[in-house]
Amino acid sequence: MTSQEAEKKIASLVDEIARHDHLYHVEDQPVISDSEYDALLRELRSLEEQFPQFRLPQSPTQRDGAKVADGARTIRHPVKMFSLDNTYSVEEIAEWVARVRKVLGDDDIGFSVEPKIDGVSVTLVYEKGLLLYGATRGDGETGEDVTHNVRAVRSIPLALTGNDLPDLVEVRGEVYMNRADLAALNAGREAEGLEIFVNPRNAASGSLKLQDPSESSRRKLRFFAHSFGRFEPQAKAPVRHGMFFQMVRGFGVPVNPLAHLCRGVTEVEAVCEEWGRMRRDLPYDIDGVVIKVDDFRQRVRLGETMKSPRWAVAFKFPADQATTRVRDIVTQVGRTGVLTPVAELEPVVCGGVTISRATVHNFDEAARLGIHVGARVLIERAGDVIPKIVKVVAEAEVRRPLPRVPTDCPACREEFICQAEGDVSPRCINPACPRQLERRLLHFGSKGAMDIDGFGESVAHELVERKIVGDVADLYMIRMEQLLSVPLFAQKKADNLLRAIQESKERPLSRLIFALGIANIGERAAQNLAERFRTMEALMGASREEV
Repeated sequence: MTSQEAEKKIASLVDEIARHDHLYHVEDQPVISDSEYDALLRELRSLEEQFPQFRLPQSPTQRDGAKVADGARTIRHPVKMFSLDNTYSVEEIAEWVARVRKVLGDDDIGFSVEPKIDGVSVTLVYEKGLLLYGATRGDGETGEDVTHNVRAVRSIPLALTGNDLPDLVEVRGEVYMNRADLAALNAGREAEGLEIFVNPRNAASGSLKLQDPSESSRRKLRFFAHSFGRFEPQAKAPVRHGMFFQMVRGFGVPVNPLAHLCRGVTEVEAVCEEWGRMRRDLPYDIDGVVIKVDDFRQRVRLGETMKSPRWAVAFKFPADQATTRVRDIVTQVGRTGVLTPVAELEPVVCGGVTISRATVHNFDEAARLGIHVGARVLIERAGDVIPKIVKVVAEAEVRRPLPRVPTDCPACREEFICQAEGDVSPRCINPACPRQLERRLLHFGSKGAMDIDGFGESVAHELVERKIVGDVADLYMIRMEQLLSVPLFAQKKADNLLRAIQESKERPLSRLIFALGIANIGERAAQNLAERFRTMEALMGASREEV
């Protein structure tokens, strides 16, 4: 790789990882798995080591995380809330333990292990035993103030119990939701015509952002403590992780009962394998195991990097996989007109979720994998990410042809198809294409944009199909009688949608700019434009040079 190529690739990776950081940490809508994210980060680190002259100050290897959500009151963490490095095999765990032993020598080392709850990281600050405030992790240095909602979590004490309480203690942990509680919540939302939550983590995250804490309370959020930040006076602070757990239990703060101490790498590996087998039997989702050096004095000797502590690591369970058969391969039209093949599958349970569709990314990828109707395929699902096809495990008895690049748009049947040099996918360039409009509407109403609750695919389809809306501006012109003419809507569902549309007018300018789906304007660029021009009128009146 030439220097010029390396410089360009490093800049590209920095931008791509920053986008994924924002999607995961701020919007709670990841689009890649943890292992794919880590692969990008490893590639960037490797290139920066080879070409240190091109390392950028904003590189994620230099500092961690994303900004907090627009419009939220923020709280700065006096003690940084680190994220953890990940391991994916017992061999990688052994390598981490070896690095720890290299620093600590012949010291007796204990390892505290606990399930990695798939929830939302928060910090709870208690002063003189009373809950002072709660905040999300955010980017590790600044989080979102969610005091009103953590107070509504029944398992979080508003006042600590015990006689010898510290003057100030910052208890950190995970807010989460049991799977059974999610099922009950989604049943109620479906009955009201609202969009259901994909998984417990999304439900917990959305609940912490609610304006009404009484609604948050009804959602049965729970909490497990896993660490602490500040502790005053320091002389009273615990010196081991196990001692901390014993102390906060005495304060009335819940701790995961599965957490315990291991005395060597063999015990740690055995726990990881055991919890991997039993995780589906737990009432809540876990996506791995957290392993920490137990002794805090040893932690000081090990230290931290800018991103993560050297004294702790996460073991991530392998992505869930299943095999099924391809029923059909259809072409999906995106909001910018990009045509993407999607495999329709015989329904199969993967990771506790029934899967009936999987992305194929592009037509070249479909050809490379040899995906065809009737083929038996291995699919993989990790976290919130859309399932993907890993490989073909058995061809159809009568093999069908591979999907071909379409010559016309499946939505509008116009032959306005182009594929610019270097593009991996064809594109419909018909400005009147109804599927593009549907996708633009969905993007406009998504959580990272105008956040219109209850505005899902079926609603967007009906509004376009019945010509109630012709562009995103028409959303704000919809009348009650128009919604009631659509079979999807009864009075209550129509009321909810109209109210959500009106509430979206309160979103900050950066959200509106991003929601418009302007080419090459992502969330970061939208934020920069909003900070510079302050109003939509000023932005619209700006010259090309000013922008």
